[in-house]
Amino acid sequence: MSTILSAISLVSHSWIITWLLIWFNLAAVTYATPAQHSFPNISFEIFSNAIQSTFGPNITLATVLVVLFTLIENPDLLNLHFRQQHPEFSGENQITTSGWIIALVNSLTAKLGDKKANTLLSEKELYRKHSKKDKTTILARKLDKIANLLTLSPYDTDGDYKGKLLPISQSKIEPVYTICPTSFICGTLSCHGRSLVQSTQERDIPLVTLIKGHTIHQNVPVLTGKCPNCETLYYADHERFLDTSTIQSQMKRVYLNSAKYMKLGQTFWVDRIFSISAVNAMYNFHASASAYTEYWNNTFGTESTLVTCDIIWQAFVQESIRTVASESKIDVEFNDSLNIKEVTQEAFSILGEGGIIRAADKHTCAECTQDYKRTSEVVFNNPAAVFGIDASDDNIPELDNSDSEIELELSDSSSDDEMDDTVARTVNMVVLDGVVMGPQVSDFFF
Repeated sequence: MSTILSAISLVSHSWIITWLLIWFNLAAVTYATPAQHSFPNISFEIFSNAIQSTFGPNITLATVLVVLFTLIENPDLLNLHFRQQHPEFSGENQITTSGWIIALVNSLTAKLGDKKANTLLSEKELYRKHSKKDKTTILARKLDKIANLLTLSPYDTDGDYKGKLLPISQSKIEPVYTICPTSFICGTLSCHGRSLVQSTQERDIPLVTLIKGHTIHQNVPVLTGKCPNCETLYYADHERFLDTSTIQSQMKRVYLNSAKYMKLGQTFWVDRIFSISAVNAMYNFHASASAYTEYWNNTFGTESTLVTCDIIWQAFVQESIRTVASESKIDVEFNDSLNIKEVTQEAFSILGEGGIIRAADKHTCAECTQDYKRTSEVVFNNPAAVFGIDASDDNIPELDNSDSEIELELSDSSSDDEMDDTVARTVNMVVLDGVVMGPQVSDFFF
């Protein structure tokens, strides 16, 4: 009976998994940005006066910003706190300093440390040497005051309910990004560190889409540097110069391992977090460029900005080249204007080392070097054993294993007939036709 129930459970799980995969594929699940409140619209003078009158004279800009963004990033806690200040039902008490704001103060002071936390107190408050509990209460009242000043309360000044405080939009305070060279002087020996000039005319500066992390930024300017002496062009991800060392002078391109951003399309740039994510997905999950494209678009994409397979493949190739080149401590140099296929071929000829993996050179261990076995140990004639079902169950058919034997090919020219089975042989790598996923899951739970 237990065997039958296990088989039924396995089939049921398979149907559920299949249904979920179909549903996700059809639904194309994306994360919708929730409704938000606008950033507090108060003058800097009012905010500055409130900071100076509320906190100590030695408070730093960094500490002020920590307090500001601590309040802005915790709208749910502020809803809970201010609700306790406005009782509506019998048995509710008006609590000025709630446990919610006390918990926020404790987290804030733990982050700042004792020295910076003391700058939140005035000189008079420090002089009185309050107990830790009293100090926490004082700081809670200060945060309550600043939150009310920034209108981060669901109640107005008359105590009337305005509506639940929503997450605060920070679009108005997002920084302006530019894509420009990381070098600020010319690196050629003949120029002796000359400064670089901005070579692009103002009307010709391209405005592109930049993905930083997984956040999309539009209309980001791309600036190009130029050495006025040798005329080498400096971009954010590469350098371009005229190579005169050959009979026919030609333009060369140097991929920069230290690049912060990379160009993946005509008007599409990304940072290294984006490209490293693409590489890790392909290596760790064996995801194809198409699969990762669909994942990224469903998770982070917007109606106006979606990535393509070409962009993901460009990210994979360029990040892989820079990773290997960085380990080899060289900046790879190609002929300019190569397509992605030619770049891949040139990179392998420079970095491939004849197919030898540098990290595996002269390496052996029990994990990667095993005794040679003529056939695998996989059980092909008992599918029940794969699922942990009793092999004696007559209802489970056996598989035809006439062609199931997997032969392991050695790298040398020795034939199987010449091999002495009594002599221990080792195999450094076995290649199987199929996909092997890294993470292994034994069961699927709901």
